[in-house]
Amino acid sequence: MTAQVFRVNRTSEYRKAGPTDLVELLPSPGNNPLFLLKWLVDTLVYAIVRHEFVHLSGPTGSAKSSLLEALYLVPENFRSLCSSLGFTVKPLKLYPVEMAIYEAPGELYQRRSLKDGTTYDEMSKLVQALEDASKCKNDFYPLIWLREMGRVHSSSVQGGLLNLMTRSDILLPDGRRIDGDRVAWVADSNYQAEQDSNHTLVNLDDALKRRFTINLTLDYLTGEQEVQVLEYLVTEMKLGTLDRELVAKVVKLGQAIRRQRLEGNLQSLVPPTIYGYLAFLRMAQSLTYLSLQQVAMATLLGNAGMEDRKLVFSVLNEAFGLQNAQDDDPTGGNLF
Repeated sequence: MTAQVFRVNRTSEYRKAGPTDLVELLPSPGNNPLFLLKWLVDTLVYAIVRHEFVHLSGPTGSAKSSLLEALYLVPENFRSLCSSLGFTVKPLKLYPVEMAIYEAPGELYQRRSLKDGTTYDEMSKLVQALEDASKCKNDFYPLIWLREMGRVHSSSVQGGLLNLMTRSDILLPDGRRIDGDRVAWVADSNYQAEQDSNHTLVNLDDALKRRFTINLTLDYLTGEQEVQVLEYLVTEMKLGTLDRELVAKVVKLGQAIRRQRLEGNLQSLVPPTIYGYLAFLRMAQSLTYLSLQQVAMATLLGNAGMEDRKLVFSVLNEAFGLQNAQDDDPTGGNLF
């Protein structure tokens, strides 16, 4: 029996899903569909509609950016979710602001720029976004997106955000005011993902942390959930006969890779994805003369560096089992 996944654009079916069921969001252009827990998706949409301050955390590859892009770039996703949850249906308007560009709190408001040989004070991208958001909130759900909060260079920049992240008037240096009411904020970071702490430049400011009213942490799917999604996709995409044993093995490999990365190993590898698993399954079904170890080395493990070589073989053995001592190097030494 094919595992059940609920699509957001099938409202009657979506409403039957439980909080911990997996839901599928339509993909943004050039990307793949997303599979997330229903309660996380619903909570984020609720927070946007209710103009909350959201901290969206999780390790690299847990779909933080992809989720926000899917809600904005595919209007049907956000529209369907609003309808399913009983909210007034209005388009989402997203304002991405890269936080790594700000080195001092004053730059959150303005910075010196050069034009035609003269310098002038140019309003920051963040202030420009707030000005536009304050004007369109009757027709849209505006959302200020502070991208990569974990890469902020200065703690004082985080402190400076407190004067901008407000539901009241925002006073600008030139005396103008912006109405901050009914504007939602989301900051994505990896502050709650200790395994990615190397991406964090400064600690999250306590005062700013308290400003967030909704805190969501995305994580990788469990092994059972990944098997569920793969079985669903193999059927939906008509990729051939479903080999459940093979699906279980490739997921076991992916889980082993993540566990090693969590322990500080295999850092030359990227965290495996559902679509990396699919690449493995397609190759294994087409090039049947290759061993599973060789298929893995050409897909999920293809970026392994020299320093990770011995550990890679251990991970392969854990997932697939090596046939005999002659299989110590499943690639025949050709990939390194």
